[in-house]
This record gives sequence, C-alpha cells and structure tokens, in this order.
Amino acid sequence: MSGENELVEEAKMGNFEAFGDLISPYEKKIYNYCLRMTKRREDAEDLTQEVFVRVYKGLKGFKGNSQFSTWIFRIAHNICIDHYRKSKFNTVSLNQPKSEEDQREMDLPSEDPTPEEEALRKEQQEFLLKCIGELRPEYKTVIILRDLQNHSYEEIAEILDVPLGTVKSHISRARSALREAVRPLLQGDDERALL
Repeated sequence: MSGENELVEEAKMGNFEAFGDLISPYEKKIYNYCLRMTKRREDAEDLTQEVFVRVYKGLKGFKGNSQFSTWIFRIAHNICIDHYRKSKFNTVSLNQPKSEEDQREMDLPSEDPTPEEEALRKEQQEFLLKCIGELRPEYKTVIILRDLQNHSYEEIAEILDVPLGTVKSHISRARSALREAVRPLLQGDDERALL
C-alpha cells in the first residue's frame, strides 16, 4: 500500500490530483454504505459528498495509525450516525437500490435462473434488506460493514471505535434478530404477511 501512502502525503501537500486518485477507489463503496444506511439516494449522495469534504479538510490530521480505508469508513459512519440522529423521527432503513449501477455490489451469483427463480430471489433479497433496515442503527451498521462490504471484525472495530468484543456481540445480536425476522420467509407466505 505504499502507493496509497504516497498519495496521502502528496494530497496533504495540496496536490488535488493526488487527492482525486486517493479517494477514487472509495467513491462507490462510500456511496453504497451511505445508501444502505439512509435508504434514500439523495441523502446518500449528499452524505457521500460530505464524507469526501471532511476527508479533504481532515487529511492533514491523518497520522496513518490506521489504514486509510478504515479512517474514511469511520468518517462515513460518523456522518451517517449524525444524519440518523438529526432525522431520528424518520425510520432509517435499507431499500434495494433501483438502478443497475447501485445493485452491482448486491447481486447474488446464480447459474442461469429461471424467471420464477429470479423473481423469488429478488423477493427474498428485498425482504432481507427490509429486515436489515429495521435493525437498530448499531446492528445495521455492523451487518452492512461485515456481510455486505466484507470488512473484517478488526476493521469494523477500528471504523466504529469500539472494542472487538462489542463488534462480535453486535453482529451476533443482529444476526439473531435477522434469523427471527426471516423465519416467516422460511415458513410460508401467510406468516410473512403478518410482518
């Protein structure tokens, strides 16, 4: 990662092109994270822009004690949580993105599914995303970072600035809540309609 470290140093000295190269690999990841945390594209776009503005302003203070990716996701997390607190009367939930570009990261691999299988898979995915969206914010955050964006437990602990045990506990509780929420999906349509 010496290339990224060099970009950090150049960007700290005011090289805007280096800054652009530095944040380029994170643009879609941060947008997807914000979209999953807020449910609304407009909010995700605004928050993503706010993340990169804050990264630019705070870059000189980045000491390199953690990976740049961890630092940038921590900023994104803090901004999303601030947004949630400001709009706490609105339900913060996930919704499947509508455009193909937004869906890339979420598509599940399949071997030429039939239209019926594809429709069922999409329905199940929407239901699961709805269930994730209804989790408490701290549970939703860890599920998104771990299961949708594949961060390690250690990275999540750094991003959220919490102990590793807290991350494991939140993930365990979130998965338990999800199991309870999707149980009707496994038992039939009648019970699922009650949710």
